[in-house]
Amino acid sequence: MATRSIHIQFPIAAALLLALFAVPALGEDRDEVTRSLGLSSYEEGAVSRFPRPASTIAENVTVVTSEEIARLNAHTVADVLNTVPGVQVDALQTPGGIVLYNVLGANNRHILVQIDGVPQNFLGADNLAHIGSIPAQMVERIEVIKGAASAAWGSALGGVINIITKSPSPDRRATGLVSASTGKDSTSDLRAEASGTVERLGYYLTGGALRSDGLVRGNDVYLRHGFGKLTYDLPNGGKIALGIDTRHNDAGIQESTAFNFSQTATVRYLNGSLSVQYPLAERLGLELNGRGGTRDALDKRYLLAQQQLFMDYVLREAYQGGGAALNWGDAQNGVKGGVEFEHTDLRQREFVRRLPQTNTDISLERRCAYLNGTWTLGRLSILPGIRLDDLNLLEDPASYTLGATFRLTGSTLLRGYAARGYSMPMITYFGSQNGEVQRELQQVRTVQGGFESTGIPYLWLKGTLYYNNIWDVQNLDYQTGMIYKAQETRHGFDFEVRTSPIYRFSLTGAFTFTDSRDRRTHEKLSSSESGPRQAVKVGLNYDNPDLGLTALVTGNYSDWYLTTPGAKGQAMLWDLHVTQKLLPRSDNAPELFFSVRNIFDGKLYQYDFRPNAPRWVELGGRFRF
Repeated sequence: MATRSIHIQFPIAAALLLALFAVPALGEDRDEVTRSLGLSSYEEGAVSRFPRPASTIAENVTVVTSEEIARLNAHTVADVLNTVPGVQVDALQTPGGIVLYNVLGANNRHILVQIDGVPQNFLGADNLAHIGSIPAQMVERIEVIKGAASAAWGSALGGVINIITKSPSPDRRATGLVSASTGKDSTSDLRAEASGTVERLGYYLTGGALRSDGLVRGNDVYLRHGFGKLTYDLPNGGKIALGIDTRHNDAGIQESTAFNFSQTATVRYLNGSLSVQYPLAERLGLELNGRGGTRDALDKRYLLAQQQLFMDYVLREAYQGGGAALNWGDAQNGVKGGVEFEHTDLRQREFVRRLPQTNTDISLERRCAYLNGTWTLGRLSILPGIRLDDLNLLEDPASYTLGATFRLTGSTLLRGYAARGYSMPMITYFGSQNGEVQRELQQVRTVQGGFESTGIPYLWLKGTLYYNNIWDVQNLDYQTGMIYKAQETRHGFDFEVRTSPIYRFSLTGAFTFTDSRDRRTHEKLSSSESGPRQAVKVGLNYDNPDLGLTALVTGNYSDWYLTTPGAKGQAMLWDLHVTQKLLPRSDNAPELFFSVRNIFDGKLYQYDFRPNAPRWVELGGRFRF
């Protein structure tokens, strides 16, 4: 960093990482199960019937559990993802705000975000999913697949953020939680949940409101949300799950006196889903799912001094989709094949300039068939997959993957895969300047290889090398307002480490390096296009059940390659989270908690009118019943 304070703080982080082999982290357990390749999930509410242990996952996957989320006192999924190795959020400001993000250098337009199998990406808004508008309370688990995953997921050139919501409490007719917190600038978070099971019928309900006048100027937030899930256990071991999710967020994005402008946004989601899991035989299962809903985005921009509106953009997307799949086998040897369909009506309007390309109606249809498998031969597992998509207005991609894992010893696993994937083109008025959708998809070929080991006592280690070759990448030239296509390469490594608890303390750490370049000129890409070149995440966790006390310190160092005058591209940001259970021996005891975010008031931003949040303190309590 350019300043002395950052030079002091970064060695502290490095010392934690290297000398202490740090952070209790948000990382996956060795036996954690994921939906990688569409074959796995152990959660009752998730899609796939057969679990796949980490020994048969070829991709670089990190899993965050609800217990880890609770330690962070997280408000939204954005707060959680900012602590995940290999994931970078551009600048966390007010909780619930609009944020951008990337995974191993792939920016948000190339990352698929799903909640219980329902896509959250706005096709007509640069394919952005608003992770800052997803409340953390309803989340049971977040699975981050870091790398191309189109063979299982479709439009996922850079990876997948797969969010699994909480399931009904299986053992009680009624249980729940009420939580409230308050902080700087009238920031408050009120939420509640209720859950239970009556005979075969289970329910989970949650709702709340997150408000703030803005920790940063022009960054006020008012997020209202509600989520419900009903499940029914069929007599033969099958399950039906019905979910509904509604969110409404009014948020200020940025404001600048020097440039005389301000920007506000409204984001609305209304999603419904239905899934059925039905066993046909001992090793054969049928999965059916359907989904539908609307996604709305409003973008208003003003001349600040005159309070004159110069842009008034409205987007609505109405979608319906569904799929059917057959699962045969188990976690070690199995095949999953299926078909999917989705129809999206996209309507965009701009009411000030009224340019033709900003007033369009588009209908997109996607049909696909996929087949993925796992074959285990002794210590070797082979994981192939293929997916064929038929898109009505776009070129029809064929995505494939071939992965393998090898159990080198009882404590060391080798893994790797090669894949081809794609992402949707830009369908905003930027990407369709003549009012027509560009047919060319953004595409990637990727290769990854790595290891995972517990061979050293008290240590868990994981490392991944990756190389991505990407073409037909669509980028916006903000000076001309024109779209240009690029060819890019990205390579680097992602390393994670953590310790077992020692005297109730445990540590975790991660280091990610990404070198992103223009394939034609070999020039380095700006981090605004590809994320930070280097990132370090460290943390120290203390957990004492006898005292009912947990404490977590996290550090996040980013080195962004930015050419913007006045940008601050390097910073080490530290947070502290403490929770005290008032009656340690009672499961339903009230809890008090506080968080100090950005303890040393670090600065990280590309533009000074859009900085990260300053130091702020939050106090709150939870009551369970």
